[in-house]
Amino acid sequence: VHELVIDAFHEYFNALKKDLAAALGKVLFTSDLWSDSNLCPFMAVTTHWITRADHSSVLVLNTVLIAFHHVPGSHMGELLAEVILHLLDQTGVTKKVSV
Repeated sequence: VHELVIDAFHEYFNALKKDLAAALGKVLFTSDLWSDSNLCPFMAVTTHWITRADHSSVLVLNTVLIAFHHVPGSHMGELLAEVILHLLDQTGVTKKVSV
């Protein structure tokens, strides 16, 4: 079962990377950082992009969680930037991110 879950995740993630590559214009992201009840820190990164609906002129806003990541150590800006850049690199959107 473990292998099936991992395989399904890889299939989903590869499809997501293709969707992000086809984004019209820039890709935006939001993030949130918090600690659980055991003070274990986590970061969630959500990505937002626009596509066309089925070859029409209708624009569709897409939003998806691309990462739920454990962030050990300091929560200083430089470390958080490194974590976010790593996660964006994993999805292949770093050059499409709007600043």
